[in-house]
Amino acid sequence: MKFISRKIRKNVTTSIFHIMVQGINKEYIFNQEIYIKKYLKFLKENQKQTNLKIIAYCIMTNHAHLLIKSENIQELSKFMQKVNSSYARYYNYMEKRVGYVFRDRFKSQAIMSEKQYYNCIRYIHLNPVKAKIVEKQEDYKYSSYIIYQKRLKKKEKTESEKSELNYICNNEEIKENFIEVKNDEDINNMIEEFIKTKKLKITEIFENREILKKLIKYLKKEKGIKYTEIMEKFGITKGTMENLKK
Repeated sequence: MKFISRKIRKNVTTSIFHIMVQGINKEYIFNQEIYIKKYLKFLKENQKQTNLKIIAYCIMTNHAHLLIKSENIQELSKFMQKVNSSYARYYNYMEKRVGYVFRDRFKSQAIMSEKQYYNCIRYIHLNPVKAKIVEKQEDYKYSSYIIYQKRLKKKEKTESEKSELNYICNNEEIKENFIEVKNDEDINNMIEEFIKTKKLKITEIFENREILKKLIKYLKKEKGIKYTEIMEKFGITKGTMENLKK
């Protein structure tokens, strides 16, 4: 399949957005099938009232990924607000709780090329595999992967469509950077692994600046943890992080 490369200019606009929503305090707000189906229902119902299109989705236990086409960013924002507000009211009622359900409104990433577009669909569908919930994408019920797989099996396809669908349904991991969730438990395991490998004590990380710098480099370079997540984990300011990165 041939990809079209597009230069990213300062004032470039796009109609394709990768959206991620997450439970407040990383809570498992989609931990039951009934909750996942309800969120999907809100997405479907509200989509009918707009001009936008949901291209791909995957609902995990504490977050969800969506790929949405929208010519109007205001309409996209309003759509996500309505969906999340409806779900928050439902979730609070079911759980007999009050307060925020989602962490922030949503995170978004503009998709700027055809290659990034196809990779984002694959990335979204591969989330359950990467999280080791299932071995293959087709084993996970709460993503749009099965829709693409059904299209691939249909006989009436052009060679171009077949090539695109074969690429989308590929099980190989995507190495391009997209919005993702790193649970504290994951980062804790990475820190523990670093400590054991280096034969250190946890206190040495905070007592020795050079060790902390090595840990940050390890988390960023080898584990793909973002600097913002490391700052949040260790309570490091932006200025301090800039110094530690040197």
